Amino acid sequence: MTRISNPVTDGPPSGGPYSASVRIGNIVAIAGQCGYLPDRSLVEGVTAQTRLTMQNVEAALAAAGATLDDVIGTSAYLTDVDDFAEFNEAYAPFFAEPYPTRTTIYCGLRPGVLVEVSVMAVLPDA
Repeated sequence: MTRISNPVTDGPPSGGPYSASVRIGNIVAIAGQCGYLPDRSLVEGVTAQTRLTMQNVEAALAAAGATLDDVIGTSAYLTDVDDFAEFNEAYAPFFAEPYPTRTTIYCGLRPGVLVEVSVMAVLPDA
């Protein structure tokens, strides 16, 4: 099967040598998205970054013909364990039950970035 990179037009450009959205068959992988605006400036605060991060995830999914309903798993990266509750509150409205799996990791991210989220999705068979 062929790996297809899907250009994202409704979000920030990739910040390095990677594709924001890749599809092979009915599997879609979305690279870690952050709270960047299209001009690559960051919004401030965990809540604002989480909301914009998830909007950027939605845009990357859409580029591959997927939606948040197709997501089976997420990986969330936070820079501060104390931000977990605020992140969770802003993240929760983007998904409905049954929720996708999620792993949350506390780590160092680029300067100013408080949140990063990557996802895997599976499209229904055509």
